[in-house]
Amino acid sequence: MWTLSQMVCQMILVCLSVSDIYFRKIPAEILLLTNLAAVIYQIMIGQMDPWLIAGGAAVGGVFLYISKVTCEGIGYGDSWAILILGIFLGIWKLMEVLAGAFFILSLASVFFLARKKMSRKQSIPFFPFLAIGYLLQVLAGGVKG
Repeated sequence: MWTLSQMVCQMILVCLSVSDIYFRKIPAEILLLTNLAAVIYQIMIGQMDPWLIAGGAAVGGVFLYISKVTCEGIGYGDSWAILILGIFLGIWKLMEVLAGAFFILSLASVFFLARKKMSRKQSIPFFPFLAIGYLLQVLAGGVKG
């Protein structure tokens, strides 16, 4: 059974996936609001160990650093979303979502390259894969947040 927080998180990920696919851009205002919402959620409702939340935020920080170093090889919006999910889910649940997202992304990349639908230099929007990774983990019972 889905919780309200899971439904809201999935809905936000799907809406931002659409924005990422069509516009290749994520509105910073929405990321700021969801970041604030994740922090408020953890303060008001969260029952997670603060160290797990800090670990999840640290993973997001590492992705933001990678975005800066690679001149947005991984977009800032994608990295910021990972930071937000880290605050919302904690480090271990975030790792489950990221494992699913990167696995599905690798399958899609191999498929598109094999079908010659894209070249190695093209980028793929990452938000849809975050949404799929989150969905898979909720369905598998791995994400309770």
